[in-house]
Amino acid sequence: MHPSAHDEDITRLLRQARDGEREAWAHLLQCTYGDLKRLAHRMLSRDASAPTLNTTGLLNEWYLRFSHAEGVPESRRHFFALSAKIMRQVMCSYARERLAIKRGGEWQRVDLGELDARADAESLGFVALDQALDALAAENEALVRVVECRFFAGMSEVETAEAVGVSLRSVQRLWFQARAQLAQLLEPR
Repeated sequence: MHPSAHDEDITRLLRQARDGEREAWAHLLQCTYGDLKRLAHRMLSRDASAPTLNTTGLLNEWYLRFSHAEGVPESRRHFFALSAKIMRQVMCSYARERLAIKRGGEWQRVDLGELDARADAESLGFVALDQALDALAAENEALVRVVECRFFAGMSEVETAEAVGVSLRSVQRLWFQARAQLAQLLEPR
């Protein structure tokens, strides 16, 4: 697959930003905003446990964390893979925060019935998935990258292959392997 002019522009802007050109960073954000917004929206549509987090809020949190991350990604695919990882971390933080408040944080508990119980269950599931992904990362980081792209970012197999930098067949194999291992890790004991 040959990179498009847009992909080459992003890679060029990343290189310029890495070289310290401040305007390149602003241009990069302009070029990628639509893609990042779609990525954030897809991730949020998979998780109802963060009802106070919207697409704009997720993008703002992404920006804060991304701008403080060490180094600048080398390519478009690395940029979006790192963005998916950071957005996953933001969503996990929100799920943990929700559970902490639920367990007696600063706020008074107000029971909203079934909706509240469902959101709690989803938060617990999301935190359990995050812990399982951490355990999986200790064995094989590539499996986690594929899960972040396929599950959290909603990327296709082809988009995931590009983002992770492996062949389509490898993505299919890693996706199958990751789902099997996560099913074992998440199985009730």
